[in-house]
Amino acid sequence: MKTKFLIYFLFSTLLLAETPLLFFSQNKEISSRELYDVLELHKPYFFEFYADEPTLEVKDVELTIEALKEYYRSKGFYHVEISYISDEGTITIIIKENKPIIVKTITYSAGLNIGKQIPFKEGDVFDADKFIQSKKDIKLLYAQSSFCKAELDAKAWIDIEKNLAYLNYKVLQNERCRFGEIEVMASKNIDAEILESILHIEEGEPFSSNKIDMSYKSLYGHEGISKAIIDTKVQRDNSVDLSLSVLENENPLRFQAGLGVSSDEGAMIMLGLKHRNFLGNLKTIGIETRVTQIKQSLKANFDMPLLNRNALGLEAGYENEDFVTFKESRVFVEPYLLQKRTPHLFKESIYIDRSKTYGSDDMILIPEHTIFLVSPKLEWSYDTRDKILDPTSGYFINSQIMGSLKSDISDATYYKFKATGGYILPIVDDYIAGFRATFGTLDIKDGDLPPSYRFFAGGMHSNRAYGYRKLGPTDERNNLIGSNSIVEATAEIRFEIYGNLRGVLFSDNTFLGNDSTPSYDNGYYSAGFGLRYRTPIGPIAIDVGFDIEDPTKQYAIHFHIGELF
Repeated sequence: MKTKFLIYFLFSTLLLAETPLLFFSQNKEISSRELYDVLELHKPYFFEFYADEPTLEVKDVELTIEALKEYYRSKGFYHVEISYISDEGTITIIIKENKPIIVKTITYSAGLNIGKQIPFKEGDVFDADKFIQSKKDIKLLYAQSSFCKAELDAKAWIDIEKNLAYLNYKVLQNERCRFGEIEVMASKNIDAEILESILHIEEGEPFSSNKIDMSYKSLYGHEGISKAIIDTKVQRDNSVDLSLSVLENENPLRFQAGLGVSSDEGAMIMLGLKHRNFLGNLKTIGIETRVTQIKQSLKANFDMPLLNRNALGLEAGYENEDFVTFKESRVFVEPYLLQKRTPHLFKESIYIDRSKTYGSDDMILIPEHTIFLVSPKLEWSYDTRDKILDPTSGYFINSQIMGSLKSDISDATYYKFKATGGYILPIVDDYIAGFRATFGTLDIKDGDLPPSYRFFAGGMHSNRAYGYRKLGPTDERNNLIGSNSIVEATAEIRFEIYGNLRGVLFSDNTFLGNDSTPSYDNGYYSAGFGLRYRTPIGPIAIDVGFDIEDPTKQYAIHFHIGELF
């Protein structure tokens, strides 16, 4: 009986025993979180109270130690010593890192300046991963500069006894290459002429891997394409032949639905239906409705690609929007012609707008009426940012000008211009600086315009010390009425905090006026801070801005997905 009880007790203990928790000790140069990541174990952040701590089976300890040794060696720690202690419910891996391998000399011989592609300087700790990446970056630099046959001989001599590394790069660039024959294979519903016109490549021009990358971006910019393959073949005469093949989306009809919330517009619901290859050749047609707490819209659109990366399209719809001191509804139609010359984008359109102002709190400055306008509009953008939602480098310019002449088909003579530019650049370590400036002006020569054509400041894309469109001149009853001109400037410093958590410090400054340029005597200056948490869809962000002159009374909180620029 005692024997049966003992067997039952031991079996129950094994069933109930938990896998030991895993800890690291004495590691200094490489953080514990990085080591967990190497082992593909998630170490919960302080706010992830619901997540389990990382564990390790006892039988896997020896293999784990070998994996960690290999990782340390790749990071320059060739003399690392690793052991472990197993205690009740825990395994602690003890790491004695010892002296790392230090880069003693760096020499290179190359026709191009490859200094920026070499991530080391003398005195740095040698890192095998960085060395391998430097070879890829050097080959890419030469491919971007028309040298498709460049030969790279890169060596790293490691002196284990003296803990020194000697790096040498030698590049034989050979002759420049050019693009040769271009073969485009049509798909079932997409003509070869349309596909070839999307490419940024022409036969006979200098070879560049950048143009292949740009071609891929343009191809995937069309939702009717699910996969694109550009094959290259280098010929003896230094020409590079290309062949393009694509796969169409098997299900071109896409239904969209979404829920969201933002500090600008509040809760949001969106529904949409889009055909991504309507009648072939990548034409699209769709309808979308979007409802927020302050704005409701229903839009339909049609887009038809033309040759040479041009497009012809039409957008039409209905909008109803609640401003702070009035409400406005409109029916609009906008036919357009588009030219995509990455990184440039040009758009010419005619904006036909029938708007109705109602619910005004100031019938003198914002009268209730219906206005019909026919306004030619020109837009130009230039964007070199590496990513849209979470950029780390690059710059951009967005500009547009529109206007009209009073006539039988348009109720006002006016022009409106707005331009926004930004620059994002990495500075030291994990710090990124961002700068953005906006200028806008509105000049009404004759007739009336919808009040929404004026400039309204405040909000997460403007001055973050104020709520959405709650900054600017007011009437006698303190009702916001908008401005005829605006200048805004923003500066940010973005930095790493811990893991996927980042911080930002910012300053937003706004100048408004009723002339063609604003008055700089009375500006709105704010400063603040924010947090970013990286996710697959972009960083989830929260910002808190304060008016510098009265921070305890004038402040605002904003939340959004993605960096603001």
